[in-house]
Amino acid sequence: FSAIRLTLVVAGISVPLNLAFGVAAAWAIAKFEFKGKAFLTTLLDLPFSVSPVISGLVFVLLFGANTWLGHWLSAYDIKILFAVPGLVLATMFVTFPFVARELIPLMQEQGTADEEAALSLGASGWQTFWYVTLPNIKWGLLYGVLLCNARAMGEFGAVSVVSGHIRGQTNTMPLQVEILYNEYNFTGAFAVATLLALLALVTLVLKTLLEMRYSAEISASRRH
Repeated sequence: FSAIRLTLVVAGISVPLNLAFGVAAAWAIAKFEFKGKAFLTTLLDLPFSVSPVISGLVFVLLFGANTWLGHWLSAYDIKILFAVPGLVLATMFVTFPFVARELIPLMQEQGTADEEAALSLGASGWQTFWYVTLPNIKWGLLYGVLLCNARAMGEFGAVSVVSGHIRGQTNTMPLQVEILYNEYNFTGAFAVATLLALLALVTLVLKTLLEMRYSAEISASRRH
């Protein structure tokens, strides 16, 4: 139960943060031209090109006890590694491309005509975003959040490095499966793995429903 609770907590923190970052990054890349745009686009692909284990190791080298930052954190009794913050940081790193990568092609295809029309009619930037941009990307946004959440709950490599495998405290569901299996508790390992498989099936069903709904909406708009 502690592994299930921790998995939900980590996903519940990392997914909304990546949602905000993904929307902001996609909006900036698709709607504006600015210096550093190519760098930001490359940054989005970084988690896909780096092994999750290596990304977890980077956090260890950054926040470890023998580093300058680690000493500073210890002085103020702030725990990053082998605690929930480290799990959240590792999960956020491996999942932050999903929302942005779903939205960027969609926003680029839609162009900026609707936003320019809203601004010319007197709408502010936030009003344009909430009432024009957001409704146009809602299905792509839900799709990206769904994929982000699925990866967050199933992440193993990066989380394994920064967790410390403290039973009842830093073990998420994938880590709990490994521990139970190594202890020859095959029944317990199978039970937790079944829950993860169930989450995967739910994700696939929701993914299919979103794709069907989005296709239906596109067909309806073309008919009109």
